[in-house]
Amino acid sequence: MRNFPRFISKQIGRMIPANSLFKISVPVFLPFYHVVSNEKLPHILNYPYRNAIQFEKELDFYLKYFKPVSLDYLISKTNSKEKIFHLSFDDGLKECGEIIAPVLLKKGIPASFFINPGFVDNRALFHKYKASLILGEMLNNQNIEAEKLLKKNNLQGKNVLKAEISQVQILDKTAEILGINFYEFLKKQKPYLTTEQILWLKSHGFSIGAHSFNHPEFWQISEEDQIKEVKKSMEWLNENIHPEIKAFSFPFTDSGISSRVLKALSNENICDITFGTAGVKYDEFENHFQRYPVEQPGSFITNIKSEWVYFKLRKIIRKATVKH
Repeated sequence: MRNFPRFISKQIGRMIPANSLFKISVPVFLPFYHVVSNEKLPHILNYPYRNAIQFEKELDFYLKYFKPVSLDYLISKTNSKEKIFHLSFDDGLKECGEIIAPVLLKKGIPASFFINPGFVDNRALFHKYKASLILGEMLNNQNIEAEKLLKKNNLQGKNVLKAEISQVQILDKTAEILGINFYEFLKKQKPYLTTEQILWLKSHGFSIGAHSFNHPEFWQISEEDQIKEVKKSMEWLNENIHPEIKAFSFPFTDSGISSRVLKALSNENICDITFGTAGVKYDEFENHFQRYPVEQPGSFITNIKSEWVYFKLRKIIRKATVKH
């Protein structure tokens, strides 16, 4: 029953033409991605990513119905009657510089890139990417000792992709058993942007924001530690990248982030603007915006259309605004 409204929204969305649906007044449209690649990335098994052709088609879809705007424009709160969108990309993967940015520059689309300073220059690997490497190895080669360790911690099979940062020692031990060397992977694959590449993105007009220092699950840590995590990542950004706008996107989700935390980030001048991942919705905080996660299973167009229907249904029952 919990997913029934989403199911209904999808069925209705399939029947209504996009140009009719997009006449509905909604909050600013903020689609976000992580990566675009034509390669099979061994460290990313936890979400479906686009290849370059799919990505360009999706950009053309946005441009057909919406006007691209910069982060500057977004924060200016310019009252425009035009349908606008702002693209963003999380996790600071190297494909942002090598594949995504050139396409955006060609099409004249501004965007924001949110990075984790703890991973920049390939210093460390996100725990979800560690889990993907482990799963990939175990799908190809059975290892009873590793399976026992993961099962003991309820991480057997694809459940390993649900591993949280508090379980990183289990992932590291499993990798050791399997003969996976994360540091060698970082050295060889170089999955993340370097500081030099991030500065290149900035010099070409893109906005750079923070996405926490090392991508923890915020719901697992205290409010005090949440603020410290944001501060730490923003301090690195300010010292090394010098962004004009201090922007932060919450890792995973902003669900459960309290009004006290959001007020502190604003009042202490830590952030100018922050982002969640609740889809097309308003937010009670004027400088906190909700983004739409594009990397979902199913039809790209149907998913977006159903998001519009879902917003309209929530608005009817006065639940279209995220409360903290």
